[in-house]
Amino acid sequence: MISISDLKKRMERVNDYWIEQNPEPGDCAWERAAYFLGNTVAIEVLGKPRYLEYAAKWARANDWNFYDNAGHQTTNADNLICGETYLDLMNEYGIPGKMEHIRTTMEWTARDTHNDYWWWVDTMYMALNFYNRMGLLLNDHRLIDKAYRLYLNAKEERRLYDREERLWFRDENFLPEVARTAGGRKVFWARGNGWVFAGLARTLRTLPAEQKYYNEYKSVFVSMADALEKCQCEDGFWRTSLLEPQEYPMPETSGTVLTVLGMLMGVRLGILPERYMECALRGFDALNREAVEESGRIGWVQVVALKPGPVKKEASNDYAVGTYLLVCRELIACLCQ
Repeated sequence: MISISDLKKRMERVNDYWIEQNPEPGDCAWERAAYFLGNTVAIEVLGKPRYLEYAAKWARANDWNFYDNAGHQTTNADNLICGETYLDLMNEYGIPGKMEHIRTTMEWTARDTHNDYWWWVDTMYMALNFYNRMGLLLNDHRLIDKAYRLYLNAKEERRLYDREERLWFRDENFLPEVARTAGGRKVFWARGNGWVFAGLARTLRTLPAEQKYYNEYKSVFVSMADALEKCQCEDGFWRTSLLEPQEYPMPETSGTVLTVLGMLMGVRLGILPERYMECALRGFDALNREAVEESGRIGWVQVVALKPGPVKKEASNDYAVGTYLLVCRELIACLCQ
């Protein structure tokens, strides 16, 4: 039986290990920025000043700016995810920071007439929620509309959402007429679908239910949940190739932990029925059994990639660490309800 105290110990062990191994917090590209989302909830749950100091050091070192943002004109969703932690540090924890880069970039984005640059599905985690948060924070619905148009371009015009399987192709290079698995199945990458699934969950938590795009996001999220539930393997993991798990039969952490996060959030938001809690807990148990070491190190993480592939037990990465911390926070919140 999972307890709140056990979950807190797991969070502390995992985050302490990460920080010890990475005393310099690094750049604000997507990998590290995805970790800092998790560090932020570790601050919230555990209240450790050094976690807050670590995040503030990171934000200051990167000048509270987006990654690779010369001229305040970055359209790359991967560059924007760091902005979520900047907002939390300034608005939730009172850390003196800068809104200049964020406001200028968002204003340029709102005015930009192009809606075709979310060509890969990771964008749904990296920027969908951030655009919506900024739209609500600034009372600027141009940003909420912009996010929806970018989402719709990926979903409909690029045909990245497969209505039959209710899963997403990573990009147009994996549409069924272009690519297939070794066994002839459609190529659906676990981490790519995890980015979408958890990104939609985070967006549904941000948007009011009466917002005009809410039901579209909710409909796809619920459909994905059913499809992903059917892809879970007996040991609790999701393999990198969702429809052909035997192609790469080893456990994989990042796709699993993102899927678990989405399911937990869906249940807590009242969007998904309680049966998904059982599915999520099987995944969480698998992660703790096979991937989370006693030291706090997390293994079995697929390296930075764009499709299903092999995984090594010794492989770890920051985005998996951050998402694991988010999962622990969701479980604590569920237990407190």
